[in-house]
Amino acid sequence: MEKELSLGKALLILALSLVLIVSVGLFVGYKFFWNQYEQVTVDDIQLKAAMEVVKKDPKDPRGHLALGYQYLRRGEKDKALREYQEAQKLAKPDDLAVLFNLGLAYKEIGKKDEAISYLEKVVKKNKWHFLAQYNLALLYADKKEYEKSLKAFEIALRLESGAADVLVSRARVYKDMGEIAKARADVEKALKFVPDYQEALQLKQELAKQQ
Repeated sequence: MEKELSLGKALLILALSLVLIVSVGLFVGYKFFWNQYEQVTVDDIQLKAAMEVVKKDPKDPRGHLALGYQYLRRGEKDKALREYQEAQKLAKPDDLAVLFNLGLAYKEIGKKDEAISYLEKVVKKNKWHFLAQYNLALLYADKKEYEKSLKAFEIALRLESGAADVLVSRARVYKDMGEIAKARADVEKALKFVPDYQEALQLKQELAKQQ
């Protein structure tokens, strides 16, 4: 499983590297050779580069993942989802990168059940996938499935015990459950790692008003 996961990561990194290389070429072109009066942002260049990678090899699922990622960064969620779905058609059924990104895309467009379904497939194949566990914890909490949420948080924190954002997110779940002491403990842990973490400081104030 580790070899398969490593290969998947390597291929995705390769696709993103190709996007970076093409981006550099496009940047140089826009900067020195093409229409210098056209307003082009770095995000525009990266999107165009990802499109070029897909155009060059439309059968490579990693290219579609990279393009989907660029769309997601721009807030174009439906386009991102279409690219991830295309990657799913081209990749192996149990490709973790594809399953994970589909889960994130569905989460972003508000389809929580679909997001949970894909992310659960990821953690079934790799229990120690930090981001999948963290996002599952958030999704379970949104559905008020608190026990499932806490289990996912626990695994995520085993992997990244100093993740202040995870600690604060779990603190909010404890707060919703009425477990104020546990919520306060998580907030204090988060502030030890990031003393000026504004979300943690705000939550600390909210919890101070609780009995």
